[in-house]
Amino acid sequence: MKKFHSFHPHSKKRLTNDDTRIWQKVTDTVRPLILNPRPTLAPNQLSGRQAHIHIPPTPDPVFHHGLSDLQKRADKNTRKGKINIDTKIDLHDLTRAQAFPVLEDKLRRAHGSGQRTVLVVTGKGPNLEGILRKNLPSWLGHPSIRPLIANYAHAHIRHGGAGAFYVFLKKK
Repeated sequence: MKKFHSFHPHSKKRLTNDDTRIWQKVTDTVRPLILNPRPTLAPNQLSGRQAHIHIPPTPDPVFHHGLSDLQKRADKNTRKGKINIDTKIDLHDLTRAQAFPVLEDKLRRAHGSGQRTVLVVTGKGPNLEGILRKNLPSWLGHPSIRPLIANYAHAHIRHGGAGAFYVFLKKK
């Protein structure tokens, strides 16, 4: 560990003996980060273990840049949660690989039966970074679903808030 100087390099003020002693105690407790926290296993140690797990592919994100593409609805009724919800799709407990086929199937059924407003519950995830929540906008832009969708918006707190979306379907 480097020896700490008794003055701050950007200040002309010298540290007191107490400050230097306290700082030295702090620096004595600092340890370098472990660069490789996981032990690596040699191929002969993998006996009985599966070398990799196959996860079926889910659609790649589709990015929209034009003004006419999937814009979030911002009218007063949506912001106030005054929405007549025709059906609800709960993806909350599904994995990313399971969620897309369920979403696609249920949106097709809702559109086929003439429903217009669907509440899709994704859950929030830790720090609002849930996998389903982050993937939903790109899934709604997928070529198999995009023709059914008019708009989408975050749900009002009474319908799930940050963990849910309103999806507005086009007329049949």
